[in-house]
Amino acid sequence: MDNNDSTFNSRGIICTLAQYERSLTDNSIHCLTRNESIGLTIVTQAGLVSVVAVSYVFTIILRNMIWRIRNLSRERLHVFHEPVDLLMFSLFSADVLQSIGAVMDIKWINDGKVEVGGFCNAQGIVKQLGETSVAMTTLVIAVYTFVGVWLGNPMKSMWVTRVVLMAIWLFVAFMIILGNIINRGKGKSHFQSPTPFWCWIGEDYLQWRIWGEYIWFWITLGFSLVIYIPLSLWERGNLLFDESTWWKVTFQKVDLTADPKLKVNRRRSLAMLAYPLVYCVSIIPLSVVRVMGFVQEQGNGVNHIPSTAIFAVTAIYSLSGACNVVLLLTTRPDSVLFGKAKHSASGYALSRRNSQEHSSPKGEGGEDVELGKLPSRSGSS
Repeated sequence: MDNNDSTFNSRGIICTLAQYERSLTDNSIHCLTRNESIGLTIVTQAGLVSVVAVSYVFTIILRNMIWRIRNLSRERLHVFHEPVDLLMFSLFSADVLQSIGAVMDIKWINDGKVEVGGFCNAQGIVKQLGETSVAMTTLVIAVYTFVGVWLGNPMKSMWVTRVVLMAIWLFVAFMIILGNIINRGKGKSHFQSPTPFWCWIGEDYLQWRIWGEYIWFWITLGFSLVIYIPLSLWERGNLLFDESTWWKVTFQKVDLTADPKLKVNRRRSLAMLAYPLVYCVSIIPLSVVRVMGFVQEQGNGVNHIPSTAIFAVTAIYSLSGACNVVLLLTTRPDSVLFGKAKHSASGYALSRRNSQEHSSPKGEGGEDVELGKLPSRSGSS
């Protein structure tokens, strides 16, 4: 028995021996070991949890839409009432695609191998569409929150928000179509190929990986981390923004325990920042592992990152959709779009009012404060 036969039998590989020998020199196929199948199962289960959670949200949306059609007048049938509704719908749409991309690993677990073909192409496209759209939508949420707090002028335009989100989805779709068309039949390797435990953009197409997805990971991560520091200081009362000059800030030592209501109001104003923060928590481990892999590949052409680490960080990332659902239920449980429909016209009005009160906390003088807007530009406490 030669070395290949020994390895083939001892690692729990269910590929045929011919397929295994081909996988040693051909990156169009990867035979899964027993441990890799277990790790991939964990990733798939994490993706499935997110799919179920996000599906629950869309079920609520559908139920509320049906109720509105049956019970409300035409002028009240609008599904989206404020920019944050559009942002949440875009985020959860991307979340479900990202999660489906992970669930598609079921086929590889069943087959015992990852191999190029129609299903491989489909998974690569779905993963890129979902993951990149999640990153870009999360970036817009972070920008909206930052602008609303720092400038005291929250985005209220539904038209602008629609244009921004449409541009995101069209850009991602364009990059996917362009990459798959230009690189079809180009070189020895397939554009969508095993990487190696699932299908995505092949390692020979690093530039497409970076500009089609990774760059948006890192921009969103960097921007979210940078804005978190000043906004968290503002929430604590240590940072004040000038009313007339947006770039002027003042640092002070403040004890918000003397006015707990102000602290609560400020915390509510930053509620949407929780989504970028959850994204950071899920993407940082994945980014570290992938960057280390890049460095190794560029150095000696071999990626020595343990598969256990890859599966662990990917499972964490696959749970981001479920985490966003938890955030939704805790930060916007009574919103018109996602909250439970009230089965009467007065109930609808109450639900709408509750949504506005939840996303628009009162300022120090009792005035309404839009989500992401300063309760008091003077910062008095």
